[in-house]
This record gives sequence, structure tokens and C-alpha cells, in this order.
Amino acid sequence: MKINRVLLVYKKSSYQRHALDTKDQNFIRLLREKNIALWQSKEVHNIHMACLASIKKDLKKLKINCDLLLRYRLRPLLDYDLVITIGGDGTFLETSHHLKKNGLLMGINSTPRASVGYYCRTRTEEFLEKMELLLANKAKIQKLHRLEAHINEKPAGPLSLNDILFTNQNPADTCRYLLKIGGRHEEQKSSGVWFSPAPGSTAATLSAGGKILPIGSTQFQYVVRELYRQKGKVGSPSPFRLLKGVLSPKQQIQVISNMKHGALYFDGPHASLRLKRGDEVTIRQALEPLQAIW
Repeated sequence: MKINRVLLVYKKSSYQRHALDTKDQNFIRLLREKNIALWQSKEVHNIHMACLASIKKDLKKLKINCDLLLRYRLRPLLDYDLVITIGGDGTFLETSHHLKKNGLLMGINSTPRASVGYYCRTRTEEFLEKMELLLANKAKIQKLHRLEAHINEKPAGPLSLNDILFTNQNPADTCRYLLKIGGRHEEQKSSGVWFSPAPGSTAATLSAGGKILPIGSTQFQYVVRELYRQKGKVGSPSPFRLLKGVLSPKQQIQVISNMKHGALYFDGPHASLRLKRGDEVTIRQALEPLQAIW
């Protein structure tokens, strides 16, 4: 495989942002007191920076030029043969929002002992070998399917690799909505609904009661969180049926918000959209998968 243009997307460590950049006095005080809340913060920062330096050095050894971009300055990434993220899953997921169909992405877990890094399958010491395999067309490349959202029939938000959360803007308030799948519908109250494609099935959706799907599956699923089971007229539980399920790529699921302050969150807290009462959200499989070096 010919690799001409590479982009390195990296994050700033918590130590960098709070101790070095903004000089947050509370953060510095906790560091000085060796508070457990900042356990190994400086060490994690040093490991992260060493990873970034090592990756740049290896690319130079391979005679591959690269551009650098902070995670917080992401934009549509159209002209790169390979995008490499340095950090954890958050950096990988946010970067994925800016890649179009079949964009090639490699995640480097810069601090493995401080980060889960499910999508970041490469460590610092493995990078050079994986790049050599990629250049020789021998690297394992995994297709990752994503979800898309529409609000009132208009495309909304980024394509999501991990999950989409429909909920109340206030996490302590009830989420009220009508859930529709095919010809079936239910009016529900809960703390929200998770939607996830196969790659995200081992994350929050699983914790909420979902199931693990094969990584390359084109199926997706939904899980209702903490349903309020209101009693019926004769004291028996209401017959809720649309609580969780796995859908085919040809299906879609709709949620009509009955909240003044609803919201959709895409792959975590940093990408979100506000919803008003009566907004109709449609979730379905996107037609733009990613290619990830696995």
C-alpha cells in the first residue's frame, strides 16, 4: 500500500492542560499533596509525550511525512491516506466523526495502563512493525460500521461508531418519548435509550443489558435504560415489549421526544444536539463504514 500523506491526531494530557497550560491552582495543589484523584498524572503525561515523539521518529525512519493536529481542532479529513490517533478511545472516536467512507484509521494507545483503548489496537513499541505490514499490504484491516441520525427527516450529527444516546439534557430528570420500530410503538419513561452499531456493542450498551455483536456485523441494537414500569389499571405491570433488540441493516428505529429539553449524544459527551418536544429522531445503519488497522 502506498502511503503518501499521514495525519497524526493527538490529545493533550490532563496534566498538560491543567498544570502546564492553564496553571489550575486546585489541580496543582492536588498534585503537590499527592492526592489519589491525580494518581500518576505527571507520569501518564510523560508516557503520552514519549509515545508521540516515538511515532514521529518511526514515520521519519519510514520516510513518510506527517501533519500534526490537536484533537480539539478537528475538521473534515479528506486528503490523507492514513489518519493516526494518539491517545485513547475518545480521541479515536472523535477523529472518526471527520472521516468519510472507507477512511483508514489507526489508533495508538499512548498510555495503556491508564486507558482502555478498545479501538486503539496498536502500542508504541508495535507501531513500526504494523506500518511495515501496512506498506506490504499485510496488515489486518477491519471494517467498522456506523450509525446515522436524522431529526425530522434531516441528517443530524456525526456518524457514530460507538453509540448514540437519546436522553434528557438533565441527567436527573425523566426521559419521556414514543419509541417506534416498524408497525409497533410504545410510550415510555426511562433514563434514555442507547443505540449502538456492532463495534460499540461491548461498551455502554452492553453494560445496560445489550449483547455483544461480531465486530464486522452490519446489525445494530437498542437498549432502554432504567425503564419506569407504571402500573396498569388493575395493578399489573404495563406490557412493555420494546426494551432492547438487535435490528437488521434494513431496519430503522424512531423516537419522538416528549420533553422540553431532550438531547442526543454521539460517541460520548463532546458531540451533542438538543431536541425539543415533538422532534422525531430516526436511527439507522450508515452507508459509510470506516477501515481500521486492527
